[in-house]
Amino acid sequence: TTGVTRGPGGIKRYDGLPQSLLHMFRDTVGRDAGHEALAETGDGPRLTYGELWDRAARVAGGLRAAGVGGGDRVAIRLGNGVDWVLAFFGTVLAGGIVVPVNTRLTEDEVSYVVTDSGAAYVVVPGQPLPDGEPYLTDDPGPDDPAAIFYTSGTTGFPKGAVTTHANFLSNCETCRRILRLERASESRTLVSVPLFHVTGCNSQLLVEVYLGGTTVIMPQFEVGAFLKAIEDERIDVLTTVPAIYWLAINDPRFLETDVSTVRALSYGGAPIAPELVARIMKAFPEARVGNGFGLTETSSVTTYLPHEYAEHADSVGFPAPVCDVRVDKLG
Repeated sequence: TTGVTRGPGGIKRYDGLPQSLLHMFRDTVGRDAGHEALAETGDGPRLTYGELWDRAARVAGGLRAAGVGGGDRVAIRLGNGVDWVLAFFGTVLAGGIVVPVNTRLTEDEVSYVVTDSGAAYVVVPGQPLPDGEPYLTDDPGPDDPAAIFYTSGTTGFPKGAVTTHANFLSNCETCRRILRLERASESRTLVSVPLFHVTGCNSQLLVEVYLGGTTVIMPQFEVGAFLKAIEDERIDVLTTVPAIYWLAINDPRFLETDVSTVRALSYGGAPIAPELVARIMKAFPEARVGNGFGLTETSSVTTYLPHEYAEHADSVGFPAPVCDVRVDKLG
């Protein structure tokens, strides 16, 4: 809990965070514009931080030219890839609010999310990204909204969870701490889950931008491509759901895959059998293994079970330093 302050209203915050995602992004570009920021598997595009900044600024200019103003919502209907990231940061630099849209929704469900969020612009697949003269908004504040993620809607219509710049950045710092990573560590993570979910966006992509590392994105999951990417891209931070780990370690190609670079491994998003955790630890002997538990409404990680407590793999672990947890008795 070092470096945590409880402020007005009892809200806990990390000390010394950047003011906003814009500041975080700009700080990283300033530290090393030439470092690789993004790579898309399958011989997809690769961008340095300088290239990512320049192209996102042009997307921001295109959005402004299309009438998107400060605080306007921009819905992103794209699948995983570099363009999704450009649309995300382009919206941030334009001063808009990102609305990631689940690509698995029906057209009626998409229409609901777009209408409910009040989206002023929709980025759709198959069309060029907005493009214009580079634009950079006035500095947003930490408590300004940055995104609206929609819940799965298991008990009714999906509900939009507003995520502020401070929410995003707090989760980045939480992930840095639980994964034992450092700024400018040149870490490399593999995104095998959707970027429209808080795990892929908040706890992988944005964490690497916060640290100045590299995000390797899978446009679609396929177990062979997953294993190949771990080895070819020298992935050292691996985060995904239990089902993908099960598929990977049960694939015959796993025994031929060099996974020795993986140093930090986390699982979450679904219940996991303790025996699978034991198998994961054996399969990735160089990695610290942990369970991340969170919610869309909490901007991702709420609790974490670290490597030292793996024998309690049926537990979600300890609260993150800026999260308060209350346990109520049932009945």
